[in-house]
Amino acid sequence: MSRPRKNPVEAPKKSAKETAPISKIRGFKDVLPEEYKYWNLVFKKATELAKVYSFRRIDLPILENQALFDRAGGKTSELVSEELCSFCAKGGEKVGIRPDVLPSLVRSFVEHGVLQPGQISKSFWLGPVLSYDSSQGSRPRQYNQASFDFLGDFGHSADAQLILIAYNFFKELQLDVEVQLNCVGCPECRGQYLKELNEAFKERGRKSKLCNDCKKHLLKNPLRIFDCHEESCSDLANELPPVIDHLCDACHKHFERILEFMDNLSIPYSLNTKLFFVRGYDFWQRVVYEIMPVGETRRHLSLASGGNYPELVSDLGGKSNAACGIAMDLERTISRIRSHNIAVDCGEKVDVFIAQLSENAKQKCMTLFEELRKAGFKVREHFISDSLKGQLDEAERIKAKFSLILGQKEMMDNTILLRDMESGVQETIDIRKLAAELDRRLNII
Repeated sequence: MSRPRKNPVEAPKKSAKETAPISKIRGFKDVLPEEYKYWNLVFKKATELAKVYSFRRIDLPILENQALFDRAGGKTSELVSEELCSFCAKGGEKVGIRPDVLPSLVRSFVEHGVLQPGQISKSFWLGPVLSYDSSQGSRPRQYNQASFDFLGDFGHSADAQLILIAYNFFKELQLDVEVQLNCVGCPECRGQYLKELNEAFKERGRKSKLCNDCKKHLLKNPLRIFDCHEESCSDLANELPPVIDHLCDACHKHFERILEFMDNLSIPYSLNTKLFFVRGYDFWQRVVYEIMPVGETRRHLSLASGGNYPELVSDLGGKSNAACGIAMDLERTISRIRSHNIAVDCGEKVDVFIAQLSENAKQKCMTLFEELRKAGFKVREHFISDSLKGQLDEAERIKAKFSLILGQKEMMDNTILLRDMESGVQETIDIRKLAAELDRRLNII
């Protein structure tokens, strides 16, 4: 006797919430294929300049021990208190996602003993960083930097060369920029300057003009007042004595030499006596700089920034007392390129596009594609399409010089059709002589 069949158990229906599309996290963005031409452009330009100026590429982990950032920026710094995204890993280890490359760069050099007395390192780094605070103007929370850094025993020209590289980067991308500079002194002359500031704030009524945050900074780091965006604090900062009037002889000489380089290189610059802190750090010494679009005054839209950071090297266990670097913000750079409608080349020119008219022809074309690719031709295809029109439309889109078309008749005759995509003229070619014919025609163009 057969048993009665049981009705299959129906899977529970999912709710609308369970089937709704999942969006990306706030402050992050996708880079879609049609946008990648901009990224190819800036990546290529930064990499070319690194090669020209003999900076060697370095890659670093995006995740670091949180203690690295605590020591590098200080627990109360903007870098750690606002920008650092940190968490406990499964094993209880406290880790952080880099908000800037400098701590990782110095940590790597110290850990691997890269710097020896008397040596100079020129490093180039390109990659993403993460800022937990998303209120950064046109910049998303995850953004990309291109960083050029000197570590070791270098002279006055290092800062000038970093500024020149960044200036060339933007100018060659057709962006008009200018440099803002300040000399923030060394620990010796800055100490004297801080005494001068404290005396200035003893004048009646000055403290009352400060916002609540700056009143707190006044006790620990009064220089933070120069970085405040509140109008009352900004107006008060304009009344305070500038640090360049209190520099020691060595810092003054260093700053003068940098300005001489700027004049000789014809790089437009201006003095910004409020510029003390860039990239969220407190440790800058001597010269600091930002590169701004011409006419732009909002500091949170700067395209590049950097300066001297010897204190970071010593704080992380290094013996070198000299370090300087500059980082370009690639998201903001691309935003400026797009807003100015600057024409961007879509990519490498294509020599040959291969099209097919049947399944058998497709197999032959795939073999032909590999032969031509290995022979050095810039060749493209769209084999997933069986429509000749669709394939030739793709050849038009990528601006191929020639298209090769293979059908059943051509396979039987051991020939192939060669079409000039500009004139539309096509002719039959012996497939055994194809490589030589393509080479001849491409060398004529």
